[in-house]
Amino acid sequence: MAFDAQFVKTLESLNVLARRLLAFEARSDRPSHRRGASIEFADYRSYAPGDEIRYIDWNVYARHGSLFVKEFTAEENVHVAVLLDISASMTFGRPPKIDAARELAAALGYIALVNFDTVSFYTLGTALKAESLFLRGKGQVFALLGAVDGVKPGGVTDFRSLSTPMQRLKGRSVVVVVTDFYDPAGYAEGIRALLAQRHQVHLIHVVAREELEPPERGRWHLVDLETAREREVTLAPEILERYRRRLREYCSEIERFARDHELYYARVRSDEPLEKRIRDILRTGGILETR
Repeated sequence: MAFDAQFVKTLESLNVLARRLLAFEARSDRPSHRRGASIEFADYRSYAPGDEIRYIDWNVYARHGSLFVKEFTAEENVHVAVLLDISASMTFGRPPKIDAARELAAALGYIALVNFDTVSFYTLGTALKAESLFLRGKGQVFALLGAVDGVKPGGVTDFRSLSTPMQRLKGRSVVVVVTDFYDPAGYAEGIRALLAQRHQVHLIHVVAREELEPPERGRWHLVDLETAREREVTLAPEILERYRRRLREYCSEIERFARDHELYYARVRSDEPLEKRIRDILRTGGILETR
């Protein structure tokens, strides 16, 4: 797929949408709740030996005879790492899930860049690979788009590769994983490894319409895109119902995992327009939001 001028124009509109939905302001107006010397007053507390004298409020002392120091909110550097699943299973569907996932990776990275956060882009397959590190500012959008557009899907997914330590900056690190969660070995170990590295983790589950709405019936020759295993199946109504039930259970399992670990989770369809996917993700809450 090509990220052309029209796509960049779409990203501009998505940034406006994100700012409206999340009440984004300029970075200087996005305080965190960490304490420190900054631009915005937060609260008073009693003076303690070792506090800087310049933060004592002498007006309060003159009125009440007690020493209080001012506390301020501190601006926070947010490092957003976008992890894109590029395994062969992501090529499934019409349009392929990888196209939708690329768009999401580019759009979320762009929203972070124009809000003065630092962005890194990784690919997830048999290994975790850094494609572009520590981009900052709107001027880096084409470097991001080039990195996203240049990836080639193939191979298998190994979530255990997420145990590889990721480079990070001082401040909060947000990791956004865009994947179809297809890994026979499971995803839990890898996601827990990210949490052990003290990242704030967000999960975006990309599914194809054909996965949610399989053909009604008939005889089919199935090929596993990642392992090349083949199987002849006859899709009778009872088999299709069993498949749908197991898919619902699997999606519910991922949601429970995210909820139990206090993670953000969203599921999107690859055939839906990009703006709707982004709108659904942002409205669920949490993504790229400084708290």
